[in-house]
Amino acid sequence: MLSVLIPTYNYNAFFLVQEIHQQLILENIKFEIICLDDGSKSPLNVKNKEINKLSFSSFKSLEHNIGRSAIRNLLAKKATYNWLLFLDADVIPVKSNFIRKYISCSAKDKTVFCGGLLYEDIKENFKLLRYKYGKKHEEISVEKRIAHPDKYFFTSNFLIQKETFNSVKFEEKLIQYGREDLLFSLELIKKGHIIEHINNEVYHLGLDKNDLFVAKTKEAMENLIFIDKQNLIDTEEMPLVSLVRKIAAVRMTRIVGMFHLFFEKLAIKQSSVFFLNCMKVSYMCYLKLKHE
Repeated sequence: MLSVLIPTYNYNAFFLVQEIHQQLILENIKFEIICLDDGSKSPLNVKNKEINKLSFSSFKSLEHNIGRSAIRNLLAKKATYNWLLFLDADVIPVKSNFIRKYISCSAKDKTVFCGGLLYEDIKENFKLLRYKYGKKHEEISVEKRIAHPDKYFFTSNFLIQKETFNSVKFEEKLIQYGREDLLFSLELIKKGHIIEHINNEVYHLGLDKNDLFVAKTKEAMENLIFIDKQNLIDTEEMPLVSLVRKIAAVRMTRIVGMFHLFFEKLAIKQSSVFFLNCMKVSYMCYLKLKHE
């Protein structure tokens, strides 16, 4: 009935799998859990191999890294059952009825269900830029998510039918971090599928340190430039691209682009979402000049 699909990279996914496995056993349904490491060659995979000891569960590490989109497509291809539950490795369900809630959704065809994200309000998170950014831009009430279903679609926690997934799939041209979720959600809507947001959140764990999160954010900006150049999304669906084009129209691209390293340092040092957003705009301008 349910295939739980978990891509991982250099992360111990066993605790998540163990929790999901326990909930699935209690529901007494047919299920499988498939966890794939994207060629990280991480020593943590020794712990991930413990997943193979759980019933109807498997872990395997790929020889080579294939990217965030391709590994999700591969997981879906390997899935046995009609309903696919995608979870990132660095999450954990907030409630013990997490699986039960998703099972109750399976009566609806051609609907994709998004459970939402939360961030733990614990002392070690408070100074992290990733925590602050997540609280501001990703920990969104279900009411607001319902109002903007494509904008708040996150690949870290969603349920989809295999047939629906196969009609869309993730864009494998995107190799680096970021924006694959936006492309996927817009394609779902374009093809007439419904995105339904529900209260079935997971906590986002394993938050990156500031410098790593900023580096990943820059990769996401590079993906945006690629998406724009390939015409994969209409410009109006990408406010940041629209803003950069307006800056270009008044011939300020070079000047704005000069400050990306300045904003990057401030974002890292001060854990500032404001300076991170400034860096995004400046770095996009820098990349635009670089690719012209």
